[in-house]
Amino acid sequence: MSTAAVAVLLVASMLAVGTAAIVEDFRALVRRRGLVAVAVAANVVVLPGLAVALVTAAGLAPEVALGVVLAAAAPGGGTGALLTLHARGDLAVSTGLQVLLGPLGLVSVPVWAAAVGQGAVPAGGVGLLVVGGGLLGQVVPLAVGMWLRRSRPQTAARIHPVTRRVADVLLAVLVLYFLITGVGRLPQVGWAGVTVIAVLVIVSVAPVVLPWCGSVAQRRAVAMTTGVRNLTLGLFFAAAASPTVVLAVLAYGLLMYGICVPVALTLARSKPIAAA
Repeated sequence: MSTAAVAVLLVASMLAVGTAAIVEDFRALVRRRGLVAVAVAANVVVLPGLAVALVTAAGLAPEVALGVVLAAAAPGGGTGALLTLHARGDLAVSTGLQVLLGPLGLVSVPVWAAAVGQGAVPAGGVGLLVVGGGLLGQVVPLAVGMWLRRSRPQTAARIHPVTRRVADVLLAVLVLYFLITGVGRLPQVGWAGVTVIAVLVIVSVAPVVLPWCGSVAQRRAVAMTTGVRNLTLGLFFAAAASPTVVLAVLAYGLLMYGICVPVALTLARSKPIAAA
């Protein structure tokens, strides 16, 4: 259920984002090379590297350690841009980063899984085909939404609030699902594992207060994009491993949304900030 819900949420979120974004936003992102470099490094190197260091230092069980690393190493979660919308962040930065980070996850996840001595890619080409389908689930609705915004703005204006509302409802349902199915099973992950995940999520949203991550709106975008990991990708690789690995990824999702959603809603009550 969780994998299907995340996939549907991904499509709805990207369609909502696409109907609010324009091509010029991405052209502006190209000019922010320093910001992009910092965000990519945070998502692909710093956070998963920290995850490997923490699971090793905490002495987590191999399967739990793998689940935590899979989640931390999977960048470009589809609801990052959705939460950026709520947090009044720079949507162009968040959307552009999602599109950029999605393909990087195909490399990042197997590499960091190997760093904890585990393989992540299923045998044969099945794994890559399924992950490629997940990428299409991001790119296609985003492209359709942006095409509507450019060529049929009135239609996009009608679709945007609907898709955003659907995405909001799905996000609420997903968080509730994680709460119902995950809280009682957290002891199986171990409190050391829960602590490691909490530290990782808190670190991932830290850019919101780091001045070198750009303007306030840009920092919010980087924080939400980094905070929300690609659970679809993480769960896919975890399902090919074992139920314990899946549980660890779900535990990450529970804490991820449990921290990122309140942060975004708190920022939503602040004054609107224009994109830089």
